[in-house]
Amino acid sequence: MDFQIKRLILWSKEPQFKPKEIEFKTNSVNIITGASRTGKSAIIPIIDYCLASDSCYIPVNTIRNACSWFGIIIEVNQKQVLLARQEPGLQKSTDNMYIASDIEVEVPDTPIKNTNRDSVKKFLDELSSLTFLDIDAENSSNYLGRPSFRDLMAFCFQPQNIVANANTLFYKADTTEHRTKLINIFPYILGAVTPDILAKRQEINNLTRVLKRKEKELVKLKEVSEKWKSEVNGWLAIAQEFGLIKLNGLKDLSFEEQIEILTLVSEKRASDSSILNNNIEASSQEIVALRKEESELSLKLSSLKNRYTEMRQLMNSLDGYRESLTIQVERLNISKWLKSLTEDNETCPLFGKTKEHPKEQIDKFYTNLIKLEDETGFTNKIPAAFEREFDNVKSEISILSEQITAVQKRIKLQSQIRNSAAHEKYTVENISRFIGQVQYANETFKSLGTDSELILEIEAINETLSNLRAQVNESAVIQRVNSAINKIGAYAIRLLPLLDSERPNDPIRIDYQNLTVVVSGQDGRDDFLWEIGSGSNWLAYHISVTLAFHLFFNQQGHSPVPGFIVYDQPSQVYFPKKMAVRENEQELDPKLENDEDRIAVKKIFETMSEALKISQSKFQVIVLEHADSSIWGDIHNVNEVCEWRGDNNKLIPEEWIK
Repeated sequence: MDFQIKRLILWSKEPQFKPKEIEFKTNSVNIITGASRTGKSAIIPIIDYCLASDSCYIPVNTIRNACSWFGIIIEVNQKQVLLARQEPGLQKSTDNMYIASDIEVEVPDTPIKNTNRDSVKKFLDELSSLTFLDIDAENSSNYLGRPSFRDLMAFCFQPQNIVANANTLFYKADTTEHRTKLINIFPYILGAVTPDILAKRQEINNLTRVLKRKEKELVKLKEVSEKWKSEVNGWLAIAQEFGLIKLNGLKDLSFEEQIEILTLVSEKRASDSSILNNNIEASSQEIVALRKEESELSLKLSSLKNRYTEMRQLMNSLDGYRESLTIQVERLNISKWLKSLTEDNETCPLFGKTKEHPKEQIDKFYTNLIKLEDETGFTNKIPAAFEREFDNVKSEISILSEQITAVQKRIKLQSQIRNSAAHEKYTVENISRFIGQVQYANETFKSLGTDSELILEIEAINETLSNLRAQVNESAVIQRVNSAINKIGAYAIRLLPLLDSERPNDPIRIDYQNLTVVVSGQDGRDDFLWEIGSGSNWLAYHISVTLAFHLFFNQQGHSPVPGFIVYDQPSQVYFPKKMAVRENEQELDPKLENDEDRIAVKKIFETMSEALKISQSKFQVIVLEHADSSIWGDIHNVNEVCEWRGDNNKLIPEEWIK
């Protein structure tokens, strides 16, 4: 994204002083050079703070005591935006912010809050055209939430503790929260996952939830249908007793055939009934048979219940016995130690070397301990045959319970009719009531038991899901990720030989799952960045890889990542002694005395200039450095922003400091 830093602005706490402005050049390498403790390393925290970071990492005391507001002017889409944020005082940060936008924005004498941090974050998200869809809509974790502008800062800053770090390649990736989120959004940042794919993923998740709900409904309907099967027989038996139908072998009919007959009964009238002696006898015999079947099932169920109770008691008592054995083993465990002492002819800690030493008693304790340990091992596991039998008993109880429930429903159904008053049992009125009940039952059953409509809905959802999954094509996403990583690796390999590296020609690969670099040696071994020694090597990989990312973002149609990167003192690895001494002995302006180190540092700026040349100067590099213009003065497209050396030549003017 064409998003670069135009100016950095500081407002003094003393109103008589004008704001201090630092001008940067877009599409160039910008260098702020100077001595130690002049404020160079505060530039990254100031820019980050103005871009709505959650906390303020601007150094305390001098800088924060002197400034009331911090601001930056960014150039984006051929216009300027001023973002300013108030100094937080005793707080970790403040949400008080100021925003202004114009073709050429004016800097106010003192900003006045007109927005807050959340609004600025939303503004920056929209500015970068970031999706508002979660990476994984099904997961509520923040790590899988929507990408934000703040996540993109990983590619824009290389502070001192990161720029030559063996274990961390990206800004703030040394914390679990930022690291995990960055890994999850990496495919999106690389353009392998588009907003359209995220939308389809979200639709897939929504449809999957609907599908699961409808499948549960279908299972429920099938369960209802199974329960109704036992009741249909009862309705048909009563209809036959009333002479509404004539059936031979009711049990031989399929369930579908029984439903069809029940539908016919519901269409009958009371006048269609024909009370016959044979039907009444058959009905009576059926109720007797049902009672007998109920009794037999009850007997079996009672027997299984007793068996289940006994097996459960055995398991509980076995647990208690095992616990008792364990306690005894623990109590006798000391006998092992005492026996080992007697075997080595050492002095017993209890009895010493005396003739009365109870060796036989200790041996007896030891023998009992071994027996208990063996018995504990024997009872430790329940035999597989016992577990199988226990499961079989539980399964049989479940089956018998369902069977007896079904029989009792049929008995209850027929009893309701037969228990009518004697003088109205076979009357037209009673038969009419029965037909009305059958009509209601038939309609209810059709509404519950007919699942063809639901099945069609489920089939339609599955078809839609298949089409969406084909469009998303996760394997194609992986291929696009690998293709992007290969392009970034190719850019890095092109830049790496320009730097001070021990392995300039070895292929490298970006391992985004671990957020590091993998270097492939000529012997075929892959080495992670942390497995390669020397700070100069770590620095070389950091610079080549981070520049390679910006080259990749630049060649994309639209990348949400801002087009700038800030390096803080990349040459620090070439000042080992100067950086390691105690602070009160440290030179304020360390110098490169070794010609080899001067050449190595110059390579850093030459590589940055080459990266801009490859991109046709379409992104911005800002470097905060000790090295002066004698190192990089003749390199193309390098712009000196400030040189903070000498009296009253720092980030904070001396007159601002009380």
